Amino acid sequence: MRQEPSSLSYTVEHFKEVARQNRFAENNRVEHDEERCLICHPESFPDNPFAIYLKVVAESVKVRRPSLDQTFVDEINSDLELMGEPGTVTRESLLEGDPAALQYWSAWVREALSTGLGLLSIHSGSSHEFTLEDAEEQGLKRDIDAAVEDIMDFQKETAKEAVREYRV
Repeated sequence: MRQEPSSLSYTVEHFKEVARQNRFAENNRVEHDEERCLICHPESFPDNPFAIYLKVVAESVKVRRPSLDQTFVDEINSDLELMGEPGTVTRESLLEGDPAALQYWSAWVREALSTGLGLLSIHSGSSHEFTLEDAEEQGLKRDIDAAVEDIMDFQKETAKEAVREYRV
């Protein structure tokens, strides 16, 4: 059963809306067209199912955390504190590309992807369970790194646009 490309668009848009509503943790209870959902039927898309899951989660992270605003920076710092990390980041250190700040930001994005993948595994009885570590062992590290970079670039650009709009 091969699905039309619109199934990928439908699936991504569905989960972006779930993210907008902050219902990712209960995504298995959100009404949707199960026949078109590639998380319900990952076997029906010609790409690697992990690639579909990664795209869905990455686009959902962009919805939940679209910009490097102060709330997001505070969240990164709160996570660092919980992990016992001595460092903190500022919005400026992230935007200026401070290596330590970028490492913390990247780690936050990876954790968000990991959490999202875990939450997708409960979506339906046919959902796959993926981890970033397993995917990296299967040679998909480049795909994961590209998703992390894409999210960071999106958040950075959105933050810069907000600054430009504020100055106008």
